[in-house]
Amino acid sequence: MLNLVVKGDGMNLAPARQRPTVHQHTSQMFTCQVTLASYGPPVTPFTEVQRRLHALDRRFSRFRPDSELSTLNAAAGHWHPVSDPLHAMLRHALTVASASTGLVNIAVLPQLLAAGYRRSWATGTPRPTPTPVAPTPVAPLADILELRGHTARLAPGHSVDIGALAKGAWADDIVTWLGPNSAASIGGDVACRGPGPDGDGWPVELPHGETLHVRDGGVATSGTGKRRWGTDAHHLIDPRTGRPATSEITQATVHAATGATADWVASAAVIGGQAAADHLTHRADVHHLWLNQTGAPR
Repeated sequence: MLNLVVKGDGMNLAPARQRPTVHQHTSQMFTCQVTLASYGPPVTPFTEVQRRLHALDRRFSRFRPDSELSTLNAAAGHWHPVSDPLHAMLRHALTVASASTGLVNIAVLPQLLAAGYRRSWATGTPRPTPTPVAPTPVAPLADILELRGHTARLAPGHSVDIGALAKGAWADDIVTWLGPNSAASIGGDVACRGPGPDGDGWPVELPHGETLHVRDGGVATSGTGKRRWGTDAHHLIDPRTGRPATSEITQATVHAATGATADWVASAAVIGGQAAADHLTHRADVHHLWLNQTGAPR
């Protein structure tokens, strides 16, 4: 997990009293810690940002049967009206599926369910299914998801889960709400905007202990060490097999131009392994990858 370092004397800039100070708000949402920070008062109050995040959770959670995402899944096979936020997320998912050569595919929900991930971590650790279902590869997203105007259609028998994309994209949204010099962390998916309190970017502590100063970018970590259950089940599904990923990369941390990009690139590197990471590192919007294969980052 990444830490947005917004505490300590180094953030207070005591000698320059005329300068703004860092305003910070921390809460628990989406079964993880959310940290918001702004140099000077936030443009959008922290309480309003938190309200918007709760609204996003109600709209997009697959664990809520009345969420907009759940109603879209229930309507598979038919054109279904979708809001602008959901339409934008589905467009983003199609773009990511293409850019990741299919490694990050939101249509893995049936495979997640088959692996036992049927309930939110807020209610306890998932349990392996009593009668295992043989996993099947996931169809390319462009083959099963269509967008038209303000409507979307999933192919019959298919369903989607935007959990693999949401936190990074939402962190990007938050810093646009907070103002020109701000940062946000949602469960370790970090987005930063502006020069930070000292002018060299916002300090982000990486999993291996290094502190990275980020200005106008995002950082995210993905791995197979957490959100595990049973003997070998975890939340990162390889669409090529329909099973939890088993590549040689167990954790990837990515510094990229946006939180959204860092989020999906980290997942793609873990799912696709070294070959995928080698390809992704050449993207212009990917600044650096730290890969963990045998307990040591490189």
